[in-house]
Amino acid sequence: MHALGGILFVNTMKIKYSTRVVIIFSSFVVKIPICRKGFLQGYNERKIWEKYKDSVNIAELKWMILGIVCQKRYAPITEISAIEVETIKDMIPEFNFDNCDFHNAENWGREGDRYILLDYGNDPYVASLY
Repeated sequence: MHALGGILFVNTMKIKYSTRVVIIFSSFVVKIPICRKGFLQGYNERKIWEKYKDSVNIAELKWMILGIVCQKRYAPITEISAIEVETIKDMIPEFNFDNCDFHNAENWGREGDRYILLDYGNDPYVASLY
């Protein structure tokens, strides 16, 4: 096991942490809240998934229990276009606020030719907790 700036590597499993510990497996990720903000992000992800799962490219939510989230894993990307960010913000009005962090490529993945929003638990209140 070794650490590199907010990421722990344990054999073939990768662990990231900020407001949640994110354990990355080969086909899914588990996000475990370590503070109130992380807990709220998990509940927001379930709410957004239930409302937009059939119309927007967001990571498939497998389950959420007590703020702990399990999602399908997607291929990582290194950059995301402003057009892609604006498109998702237009499709999901809840994301149309100033302190939205969707310009960070780590919040996105890819499946085939589609960009997938991975981290969609943010809202104006949660963003104000930074």
